[in-house]
Amino acid sequence: MPADSDIPLSLGLDAWLVRLSEAHGAPGGGSAAGVMLGLSAALLHMVSAYTPENAEAQASGERLAALRERSLEAGRADGIASVALGEALASHGPERGGRVRARAIAGARSSARLGAIGIALSHELTVIAAVGNLHVVADTGVAAEALRAALGAALINLRSNLALARKHSSFHDASDDIDELTVEADRLQASRSSVEQLLATLPLE
Repeated sequence: MPADSDIPLSLGLDAWLVRLSEAHGAPGGGSAAGVMLGLSAALLHMVSAYTPENAEAQASGERLAALRERSLEAGRADGIASVALGEALASHGPERGGRVRARAIAGARSSARLGAIGIALSHELTVIAAVGNLHVVADTGVAAEALRAALGAALINLRSNLALARKHSSFHDASDDIDELTVEADRLQASRSSVEQLLATLPLE
């Protein structure tokens, strides 16, 4: 795999966005989801920092710091999976279908990992929305919007990869991976809906 498929999200933002705009696949939509997750985690952590008197907010802040790091690492890893899938799609020969299927499932797993981080963040969003400093509730709202977008992005990629895996599956291929990841897609959809519902309850006006 080419070395330049491993694009760190610690790259300067301007340079990273330039790279995102190019036809490389790394970074791609999954990496962008990781960035949105990181933004959500950072904003929620900021609100917890504005709520120093509340032990629950402080404990959430510690968890949010870890989730922010996991978001960026998962986004970076997704870029690598994206390039691998692109290579399989561009390949030829009788083994192409199997390669595409395997790498599509790997891509779906990468999207599911991003989604799992989003689900964890949705739990922290619930905490911060309940106890966070109301003077910065707008930042809680922006964090919720970023999280909703990130969950949606992970869900889109997960479903797209699953569709590709199904397309390149033969009659003899086991469906366990696809069935498991379909359940994960349902979990992401439910979490995204819960974030939307919570966002509607924030006192933003």
